[in-house]
Amino acid sequence: MAMIVIVSGKGSPGGTTTLAALAAAWPVPVLLADCDPAGGDLAPGWLGHWVVNGFLRTDVGVLSHFIATRHATAGDPATLIEHVQAVPPARHVGLLSGLSTPGQHTAIGTAGWTRLTVALAAFRTAAGHPADALVDLGRFSSATPWPVLLAADLVLVAVRPTQRHVLAARPVLAELAERILPQRLGLAVCATTPAGTREVRVALGREAAVEVPMAPRTAAVFSDGIDGGTPPHRSPLLRTARRVARHLHSTYHSYAPSEPRIPVAAAPSRLLSGGTR
Repeated sequence: MAMIVIVSGKGSPGGTTTLAALAAAWPVPVLLADCDPAGGDLAPGWLGHWVVNGFLRTDVGVLSHFIATRHATAGDPATLIEHVQAVPPARHVGLLSGLSTPGQHTAIGTAGWTRLTVALAAFRTAAGHPADALVDLGRFSSATPWPVLLAADLVLVAVRPTQRHVLAARPVLAELAERILPQRLGLAVCATTPAGTREVRVALGREAAVEVPMAPRTAAVFSDGIDGGTPPHRSPLLRTARRVARHLHSTYHSYAPSEPRIPVAAAPSRLLSGGTR
């Protein structure tokens, strides 16, 4: 399966919105995991209508998985399905809801994030089919869970084509590059144009694996849940997201690296069972 992570620098460049759009456009069942240690925006943003009406629960997700597995000595992919909820506007998407407050991250710790990473890396649907995982890590910080980053097929740094966002992305890319192989690190350029993407590539010296055009109305569906979070059938943003989603799925779904996906340094080795794909 593919595991693709988006992280960002300062200034909210649109990583969460981009990830939600990719999930909605994904060609097969997909797991959308909100692993932002500062507290997740996926459910309150895109799916706020369904949270308010009681169709989705924000207490079922990352935290409930940690509580259920806190005595486990190894990650187990079978433990994750009970904490994944179907997304009403996009039934092929399963949501792992995020934390409510930054303080919950401290309780989870490295061991908890490692168990979750093992489960994400080998997640299967209720029907037993392997599913890709799209993971939102929010703003990069000292609290960012490295087990998730190190296990990803692709880590994307979200950036807009503005000086402020480019400058915010530089230190994030530099720190990630110290521990992540170059072929696993790229850019998600949000609310951009072809010229804007070229400028970002030159300024940051990285290729753009994802380019999302500016489409305020459609973006508001995924960021603020307008129209009940139901994506429009026709939109430049959705057309691009479908093309990108098909490419990412076909490129990374059968990816099989020669080295372990979750390095031993990320956690004690007893937690790494099943960590390779």
